[in-house]
Amino acid sequence: MMRRSILFLLGCAMLGCAMIGSAVTARAQDQGPWKHDVTQALKAASEKNFPGAEQSFVKALHEAETFGANDFRVGITLNGLGLVYREEKKYGEAEAAYRRALGIMQLVYGENLDVGNVNFNIANVLFDQGRQADALPNLQKTFTIYQKYLGSASLKTAAVICMEGDAFRTLKRYTEAETFLRKCADIREADAGIESTDLADAQYSLALTLVAEGKFSAAEPRFSLVEKIREKKLGITDPLLAQTMEDHAVVLRQLGRDKEAEKLTAVAAAIRHSQKK
Repeated sequence: MMRRSILFLLGCAMLGCAMIGSAVTARAQDQGPWKHDVTQALKAASEKNFPGAEQSFVKALHEAETFGANDFRVGITLNGLGLVYREEKKYGEAEAAYRRALGIMQLVYGENLDVGNVNFNIANVLFDQGRQADALPNLQKTFTIYQKYLGSASLKTAAVICMEGDAFRTLKRYTEAETFLRKCADIREADAGIESTDLADAQYSLALTLVAEGKFSAAEPRFSLVEKIREKKLGITDPLLAQTMEDHAVVLRQLGRDKEAEKLTAVAAAIRHSQKK
């Protein structure tokens, strides 16, 4: 699945901070150092200076802890720090930061949208570590919260459904995977039509699931659709397009369409070769 940008994720985290801050009676001057360090962290992240962002978030965390171990600012800062750790591929540190943030946010807010977001962040970092089975409880909690606050047709809800489908596919629970991925694809198509990269991601995962189930005729047109979207949106030399063509070729051979498979394989090989230059 395509990862969301660090700036968008950090922006969401700090938007939550601003909204919560308006309801807090703490004196502005007391929050000054914390807000300064958070601002510096966001600036560093915007410049892809993740070590600098980490350093500023750690400073902000120390400032936040002066308000109390379970203060909302501690939870928000930990979530931001977790996002930066994830960008640095420090997955263990990211998971620990998220889990501590989750405990604080649940204590302070109950089961609100921010708690859903942190659960989703935990699921993402567990996926990064190949721990799809461990991610399922967090995904299921996220889905319950997103469905309540955002609705079943929300793209954020669809992202959770797709991840659940991918988890089930990885665990070889193909019937469940197919159900979830079809639902995700339907939401994304209804929102943006048949030319979005998010739809391509959902259809690609669904096609792989259908292949695993031996449903080659059902998988083939989905690979074709993904190729069209990825060629248009990502370009003819994108490695994701090459991967799609290679997987499509395997299905075409299963269907006895060897000449079409050979053509796709050749194009994919040319894309791979162009990436090495």
